[in-house]
Amino acid sequence: MKRLYQLLLTAILIFATYHLSAQTEVIITPINVSEPAKQGIFHHLESSGRQNIAVSGSVVSVVWEDDSDGTPRIYLSRKSLDSNTFSPKLRISGNGEAFEPSIRALGDGRFAIAWEEDEQVSARIVKAKKMGPIVQLGEKTSGHANLSSLDNQILIVYREQAQRFGRIILQKLTVDKQLHLSPAQRCPVEPGPLQNDQLYPVISVQGERVNIAWEDRRLGHTVIMHSQSEVGDSCRFSSPTRISEQPPGPRAGYGSGHGVARVALAKYGNSGVYAVWADKRDFREGYDIYGANKPNDQAFEGNVRIQDDFGTNYRQWHATISGHQNGQLIVAWTDEREGSKDVWYSWLEDGEWSDDVLLSGASGKGVQDHPSITLDSSGDLHVAWVHRETEGGATQIRYLYAPL
Repeated sequence: MKRLYQLLLTAILIFATYHLSAQTEVIITPINVSEPAKQGIFHHLESSGRQNIAVSGSVVSVVWEDDSDGTPRIYLSRKSLDSNTFSPKLRISGNGEAFEPSIRALGDGRFAIAWEEDEQVSARIVKAKKMGPIVQLGEKTSGHANLSSLDNQILIVYREQAQRFGRIILQKLTVDKQLHLSPAQRCPVEPGPLQNDQLYPVISVQGERVNIAWEDRRLGHTVIMHSQSEVGDSCRFSSPTRISEQPPGPRAGYGSGHGVARVALAKYGNSGVYAVWADKRDFREGYDIYGANKPNDQAFEGNVRIQDDFGTNYRQWHATISGHQNGQLIVAWTDEREGSKDVWYSWLEDGEWSDDVLLSGASGKGVQDHPSITLDSSGDLHVAWVHRETEGGATQIRYLYAPL
């Protein structure tokens, strides 16, 4: 069935709109989330795990950072699924310098948002035009926030500076009907002495497991590590294990080891979890997109290159992933094989990754960079990215909906 994705996307993107029913008009051409920035102003979609877009019920929301008022702030814009216009941006952060927002859909049109502000992780709940109060979480210098949820709890992982090195922290919060967040439990993923930095954590709750992955430098170069805990005892984590593998053969060109960057994590099907990241094991061509599957409650399997053979001679960045309970799993990234930065994607089918597909509407003229994707409850694809008309030109946030 998923072999129809490419044909379907190509067909629907020929038209400006596609009518799913006589009553509902679904926008399938790219639309602007923000207006182009003025000279010297920049939009950023750089959250840990590329978690900048979410759908709650009939509402899609995008969060980003820009410095349009002279200070980096966090903003949100939303629209209903049957609208072709995003709302004016809503400021989410406070008065300090703010960066790297992540968003999580909670249902009933509610969204949890976490970000770094004045070197401390902050969070709040947003619903329609109502916002709950900001809660500050990190006890020390902290950032790189990523979110999940469990029942009536928000789960936030972030990096907190612990003497010489950054440590991954899990923070549980409860949310009430008035959109107030209350800290419930806080624990380090690895409580013992650290050997080196831990950065950019991501979290996914699947079945009876809380899964956390992150960048780790304990081996003298960056690797992707993973730890998990039971849902009923989510502060007792397993010893960290490595996800990203050292490729076979000599290490010429690697130094102490090849580089990896910015893991993203998604649950799919009944109990699967998949991790993807940018991987420089083929150092001659820059980064490629690699991944690893964690079926059921088992360990992560061996590494798989996500992009196809045609992409191996070109550079890829900014992997983003989304999964669905029906088993769908899609990975998208920035790719330059067509001579410009475009968004490409692949999907998992019968245990194999499909040939790569150029995402029409997020490719071609200009620069399409830093994608973030999500699948809604129907399994349809929503994409946000940073667009520039020319290399080095003004930035803006764009969005695309593609029914699959």
